[in-house]
Amino acid sequence: MTPAVPSLAQTHMQGPLVVTGSGAALTKEELEAVKVELEEIKKTYGLKEPVRSFMDDHEIKWRFGGKPDYSVTNLMYLKQRSTNHADGSLEQIVENLVKTWEMERSHKLDYKAHQSVDQEKFRISANGGKVFDNVEANQVGNYNVLMNACPANLYDAQNTTWEQSHDKFHAAFAAFPWEVLEVFSGPPKVAFTWRHWGTFTGEYDGNKGEGQLVEMFGFGTAVVNDKLQLMDVDIYYNAEQFINVLRGEKKPAEVNGNWKSNAGCPFTAMVKKMTISE
Repeated sequence: MTPAVPSLAQTHMQGPLVVTGSGAALTKEELEAVKVELEEIKKTYGLKEPVRSFMDDHEIKWRFGGKPDYSVTNLMYLKQRSTNHADGSLEQIVENLVKTWEMERSHKLDYKAHQSVDQEKFRISANGGKVFDNVEANQVGNYNVLMNACPANLYDAQNTTWEQSHDKFHAAFAAFPWEVLEVFSGPPKVAFTWRHWGTFTGEYDGNKGEGQLVEMFGFGTAVVNDKLQLMDVDIYYNAEQFINVLRGEKKPAEVNGNWKSNAGCPFTAMVKKMTISE
């Protein structure tokens, strides 16, 4: 049975904000504190939350009974991202499109209501694994699609349900933000690098987190139509390293040797600059 959560917090995330290794859900008080801090940093530093489109149709059938609350992930995204893309930039457009796609796949029950994808032409694969069409991808869920090529002894996508796949990761992190690092080509075929990260405060397969930063870096291509809907998506990254860190078989410092988070967190730099000026 899926544990109860205090509202529809980001993609049904459950992991604790502080290190407990418990995988326990956030409390309502913790979630409210997150919302207060999110509004404070937006006001103080002039920051904007990511835009996830197509959330306001009253006819939407929501998986968890209502529109999701992305406060936790948006706060972590703004505080921990390594990039700060200009408004209207291709990087920002691509980032918001992917975030919209993630939201629709995770929260909208009826795949036909997903407006971020071309209903007839959508295809997706990861690391040269199975190519999923629109219906299949919705049935198995994003995690199983993206982990499909992972060795079964590390992650058995074939025998993991939609619900099991989400619970598996949501007990590990309070939030799991995603950002575009760089875009190399514009539509119709967009090529980009990306970063996915979380603070390991919960647990994964019995391994309790110690608050360490767990990161994934990768490359992707996405063919879009004239409505900027996703048609053909290919994602590449090292899934094995990610799972081994969560299992405690590798340290974060031992992976992602060919990647680094650009020049550091722009939010931290902004805070330091304002502190010095005061």
